Amino acid sequence: MKQFIAHRGNTTGPEPSFENRIEYLLHAYDVCGGIECDIQMHNDRLYFGHDDPQEIVSPDIIMQDNWFCHAKDLDSLSALLELGAHTFWHQQDTVTITSKGFIWCYPHVHHPDIERSVWTDFDDEFTTIDSLNQIQAVALCGDRRPT
Repeated sequence: MKQFIAHRGNTTGPEPSFENRIEYLLHAYDVCGGIECDIQMHNDRLYFGHDDPQEIVSPDIIMQDNWFCHAKDLDSLSALLELGAHTFWHQQDTVTITSKGFIWCYPHVHHPDIERSVWTDFDDEFTTIDSLNQIQAVALCGDRRPT
């Protein structure tokens, strides 16, 4: 099976009140082995959170294998790069390159590099293991883990 990356810690669908919370992220990491989390800078500290700062980031957590840190602002991008975290920043780019050379694709963009592409699925396009195995990418990031 290819790698599934839990978007903001989601594994069974979007859960906005839990997303980017440390316990939720860690549980998803135990289940899936891959996390995409949103990180932003606030008062010169890194915080988990998409729109607002939620919890202070512990470098020990985000430095684990298969953590993809989505920098929500340029200050957090700089800080994450300085830490050596696996990070990326984008808005509506077709693709962006992560700090470790992965091709992070915008939703509905399916770059065919099976060694480095990460496709995103927020519309439940790939909800079965068979669908996941058929993608032409190394990983899929979404809100619902294929079953």
